[in-house]
Amino acid sequence: MSDAHHAIIAARAIITPINTRLKPQEVTYILEHSGSRLILVDYEYAHLAQSSKIPVIISNDTGRDDDPYESFLTDGRRFSEEKGWAGLDAEPDENAAAVLCYTYGPLFSFLGSIDRHC
Repeated sequence: MSDAHHAIIAARAIITPINTRLKPQEVTYILEHSGSRLILVDYEYAHLAQSSKIPVIISNDTGRDDDPYESFLTDGRRFSEEKGWAGLDAEPDENAAAVLCYTYGPLFSFLGSIDRHC
């Protein structure tokens, strides 16, 4: 899944890593608050995203062609016409958001913090 971390940023999307120790309702809050449009999760933690209405891709980490994560990567390669990293446009704005992290704030609420490309 570490390849996904770099790929999401390279695709100029925003990644929101989530602490796997959180309760499902806390994960749901972060997913909804962040505006996530796709969830990529390891099979061991899929239960944390069960109540979300956002599309979910579960990585079983098998490497087999029928693994949903491998299918997702294959579709991405087809979409990029196999250009790989060289086919991606670099983010021209170093201040553009890259990573959205959440932490506990006062009164057990969550605070989001955006890290930028620079």
